[in-house]
Amino acid sequence: MTGKMEAGNGKAALLGVLEQILADLCRERRPEDRPTKDDLLKFLNSRDRKLNLYFIRTLPRETVAALRKDPQLGLKLFSALRELVIGLKMPLLNPLRVKSLIREAAAYPMTEVRRDPDLWAARALAALPLGLEIPLPLVALRHLLALIQEELEKRAVALSSIAGLDGLYRYIERELAGTPLVELYVKRAFELAAARLEPGEVVSYYCLLAERVSGTLTRLPPSPEKDQTLLLIKELTGVQDPQNMKLMFKKNAMARADELMKEARSYDELFELRFFFSQIGERSNRKLLSRKAGELARKLNIRAEGYHLLEKLSMSEIDEDGLLELVPAVIGKSESFVLNAPVRFLDRLLKFYLETACPLLRRLRGEPEKVPRLIQNFKRRVGLLNIYRDLEHVAQVMQRKMVLAICNPQMLAGAPERVLGYLTRLPPEFYPPEVMKVLRNMVREKGGGYRFTPGDVLCIFAAYPPAEEEEEKGGGEKGPGRMAGRLPQPGNRKITD
Repeated sequence: MTGKMEAGNGKAALLGVLEQILADLCRERRPEDRPTKDDLLKFLNSRDRKLNLYFIRTLPRETVAALRKDPQLGLKLFSALRELVIGLKMPLLNPLRVKSLIREAAAYPMTEVRRDPDLWAARALAALPLGLEIPLPLVALRHLLALIQEELEKRAVALSSIAGLDGLYRYIERELAGTPLVELYVKRAFELAAARLEPGEVVSYYCLLAERVSGTLTRLPPSPEKDQTLLLIKELTGVQDPQNMKLMFKKNAMARADELMKEARSYDELFELRFFFSQIGERSNRKLLSRKAGELARKLNIRAEGYHLLEKLSMSEIDEDGLLELVPAVIGKSESFVLNAPVRFLDRLLKFYLETACPLLRRLRGEPEKVPRLIQNFKRRVGLLNIYRDLEHVAQVMQRKMVLAICNPQMLAGAPERVLGYLTRLPPEFYPPEVMKVLRNMVREKGGGYRFTPGDVLCIFAAYPPAEEEEEKGGGEKGPGRMAGRLPQPGNRKITD
């Protein structure tokens, strides 16, 4: 054979010839009538003229030219093909069927895939990562899977993300049913982990090292190769036992996640890190999570990010310090949050107000020292020149904003019969007495399903005392730092009284 064939392209080219022979043999067969090595040898021994056609289609031009000039080269190629066929490991593939199954292979369960060589090969090709572009002759399943794994692990050393490494490792274990070169992935992951990781990379670090690598080492039976791998990993980590290794990697990942939580620049990063802790069955650092949630609330665009925030952030995880930042940020911009938005935005806002904001306001009755901070954070959202006398006053202003949000133009135009129902869910204790009186009269006269009008909205807001009157009733105590004592107990007043 020519120098190029001998240099390494020869085997791939000859496997391409065998793929064409198999395709020809399987063309008229049923899927269950699988080809064997004897079928291939029988075809070769028949000296079918199609063999020359396969050579012309597959071999390099210079090899084909040499084949025409030197008959001995044909004998060498024939001999090489026989040796290659004899060395193949069963089962052989049906190339035509494999190609026809690629598009639908992902829909089959793995138990069925493992029983069907053609389906397995199609599944491996369909899920192939990294856009692998190498000759993948569809001849023997084991050869195809081994070739894919070998090529992927050559490329793994150049990957620049732990998520990519984790994807390759998962692919080899799941799709190829192979055992990855564990030490290669551990070494590369450690190299990449030396730099700052993004939240998604921390999740991949944990999945790869604490779950997949330690799981592989636990499943592998004792052998010299396993011992050598454990020693190589010990040099990198200082730990050799797979269970201790899992614990160490888990602690490392949690420490990196805490560091990232301190540096989080958006709620998306915070959610991803919190989700990471829930994935591994651990609680995130509540104090750190709460503090960071409060910090991010100061620059939160409630109209753009509010729904996403209220949907994903569990308020039970936020302590009081965090809520003192978050509640004013959300309620202060409640009108813009629901503006031109679907009704579900209002539902989410009302849920937050009733289940998070109102309980906080009630708890602050016993913690007057924290009220100035609540007021200052609220003023950041609604205007620093606003004056709030005490906790009762700011609580009523917050509820007034909720009334504005409920009586938004979309609700009045699209669901006016629901407005009064929403208003009656707001706590009576945070309505001014005059507003409470107007609302009770509306419920008595018009009923719960009344179709609210802009005129009704004006009636409610006309009942709110003007700012000057509020100042007079407050006994001249002005400024956010002056406390008028605790909120008066509302008793058991009902909105329908």
